[in-house]
Amino acid sequence: MLTQPKNNIFRKEALDKVASPEQLDLLIKVTNPKRWFSLFALGSLVAAAGAWSWFGRIPILVSGKGVLVYPSKVVTVQAANPGRILRVNVEPGDKVKKGQIIATIDQSELRNQLQLSRDKLVQLRSQDQTAQLAQTQRFSLEQSAIAQQRQTLQQSLQTVQSLTPELRDKSINVLNKERENLKLRLQTIRELQPTLKKRWEARENLFKQGAVPKDTALSAQQEYLNSQTQLNEVLSQLNQLEVKEVDARRSYQQSLNQVNELEAQLKALNSRQASQKEQDLVTVTSRAKEITETERAIAQLELQLRQSSEIVSQHTGTILEINAKPGQQLEPGTALGTISAQKSTDKLVNVTFLPVSEGKNIKPGMTLQVTPSTVKREEFGGIKAVVKEITSFPITQQNAASIVGNPDILPSVLTQGPHVAVFTELQQDTSTDSGYKWTSSKGPEQKITSGTTTTVRITTEEKRPIEFVLPIFKEWTGV
Repeated sequence: MLTQPKNNIFRKEALDKVASPEQLDLLIKVTNPKRWFSLFALGSLVAAAGAWSWFGRIPILVSGKGVLVYPSKVVTVQAANPGRILRVNVEPGDKVKKGQIIATIDQSELRNQLQLSRDKLVQLRSQDQTAQLAQTQRFSLEQSAIAQQRQTLQQSLQTVQSLTPELRDKSINVLNKERENLKLRLQTIRELQPTLKKRWEARENLFKQGAVPKDTALSAQQEYLNSQTQLNEVLSQLNQLEVKEVDARRSYQQSLNQVNELEAQLKALNSRQASQKEQDLVTVTSRAKEITETERAIAQLELQLRQSSEIVSQHTGTILEINAKPGQQLEPGTALGTISAQKSTDKLVNVTFLPVSEGKNIKPGMTLQVTPSTVKREEFGGIKAVVKEITSFPITQQNAASIVGNPDILPSVLTQGPHVAVFTELQQDTSTDSGYKWTSSKGPEQKITSGTTTTVRITTEEKRPIEFVLPIFKEWTGV
């Protein structure tokens, strides 16, 4: 009774068909072929998920607020010279440029010295002008006198030089001719003397013999004596010619000496003229030197007055603090205030203030996105940037203000608690209107300026998806 219902579960035809030996070699269909495709698709998804969980990367982001600024440093404005403040030209928060006057100092003593030097310069220039006029007149008169003396000496020199050789030659020629004549006459007398002497002796003998009268003998004697006298005269004249020749040569030498003397006088005139010019030049140079030294002293006093009466900014930046007041007495080195200094050539950087707990995970070289508050992140994304520096210690409100340059911005970027400053370098791209490289598109058609607040997303690390699952699995299983 109990087995009958059990055997009736399958139809008889089915049981016969299964028991038939003809069906034993046929495969049994376990599932439908369409389900194999579903199983394959499911397996592919599982494999892809497994591969992604191992090879994929999920970025770990740290978000914060920042501001775009130029790199700056806090410098102290100091007084270089003593004095009393007349007025202060800037206030905290003012933008200043290098060379801009911050405060004015009273320097009455320097002003008096400067005025005295200026009066001295006016007097020196007046004296120099008067001296130059007198010197010019004196120089003109002296030059005229020297020129006249030179002309007279040159004429005398030319006359002496032209006449001396001619006179010498003529004198020598005349003396030579006269000497020749005297020598001829002397020769004639000497040749005639023996004859006259013989005549005298012959007539003397004839007179003694009484052949001729005494007068004839005396006449012959007289002729002989006359010839002797003439001989002596000719010899004397020859001696005189020697003296005349010596005198002529002496006169010629004197003429040569006169030429040398005239030439020496001309040289003395030239030397006198050159000496006068040199003396005048020394005088002019001395006056010009004194004027130049006075002008240099005035320029130095003006520079000293300008530097000591004006306290100027040595940097371009923002006034953070001013401690000086009009009427305050300053000493060298007294601090008047502080400036957040920056260079116009520096590149724009982003400064983010993060809590210490988050900032300690930031390392130089990490990438981030910087989205200015004036740009829609959904449309343009953010500017690509790289972390360059992180402050080693938490910063104070004053330090943060000096970095930002405007304390009014701090409430929007700095929350309560200790913070570190993260400095990031923006990646530039000259092909975009903003000049920076953006994560999507080419960015907005506008310039990004200093002082703009930003939102940053710093990628601190990238993890595999499986690393998120394993801790949960361990927590569930306790393995």
